[in-house]
Amino acid sequence: MVLSMNRNEAIAFLKEVFGTCTLFDGQFLCLMPPNPGSLFSKGYQIHMKNPIHSDDLVCMNEILRRYGLLLKVEKEVTIIYRS
Repeated sequence: MVLSMNRNEAIAFLKEVFGTCTLFDGQFLCLMPPNPGSLFSKGYQIHMKNPIHSDDLVCMNEILRRYGLLLKVEKEVTIIYRS
């Protein structure tokens, strides 16, 4: 059982998002390394600057489900992670 997202999985997820979600431009995107002090995820996280187009969120939701990842929207960034 995988408990956190690794680097290869994060990159595979992003490749699928870029190939599938046509409006997603990845203008601000950051792959954050594991942070043992994080309260909600110990593995890699993907940070995307808000706002993200609603059609892209719908598109990403199916990909998130397949990868078993979660999405958390904060004030300035949306975070993709596995808890």
